[in-house]
Amino acid sequence: MAQYSQQDINWRRRYRPYIVAAVLAFVLTMFVAPEVNEGSGMEPALKDGQVLVVTKTSYSAKRGEPELGQIVVLEKTYAPEVSEDNIISRVAGLPGDTIEIKDGTVFRNGKEYQKQSKAYAGANMKVTVSEDDVFLLSDNPESSADSRNQKLGTVDMREIKGNAKFVIWPLSDIGGVH
Repeated sequence: MAQYSQQDINWRRRYRPYIVAAVLAFVLTMFVAPEVNEGSGMEPALKDGQVLVVTKTSYSAKRGEPELGQIVVLEKTYAPEVSEDNIISRVAGLPGDTIEIKDGTVFRNGKEYQKQSKAYAGANMKVTVSEDDVFLLSDNPESSADSRNQKLGTVDMREIKGNAKFVIWPLSDIGGVH
């Protein structure tokens, strides 16, 4: 049996809160990050100025892909000419999917994915998502910070920073992200 001196016990009691705080901070920064939603691109799901908790997740064809409909965050360095801040958008197409926007309606693999919207009316396009990419769409179709923008296009899954999981600010909006 190990014998601990009174000095060892006092040291542990004195520094335990600091050690726990440091370990907790390290773990949190490894797995989650805060993110501020700037703009109206994801309204009504997310509002301008909300603070989100983003779980850091790595995707690739080998590690797995994000779920359809999941809200993801891209680093602003991925497409600085599209957005001055990180891009927050929803996964609308997975590898191998064919996404078509025709007469304001979004089709995924030939089936209607999103109802007709005036904002999509001028964005007629058809794209097949490659093996390592996903197709992103903003909830607010008037936003151009998604895969409809030719400067962004389909997005390499490895460039996804993580998934938006919770809103933590303002307090009146606390809850999960849908």
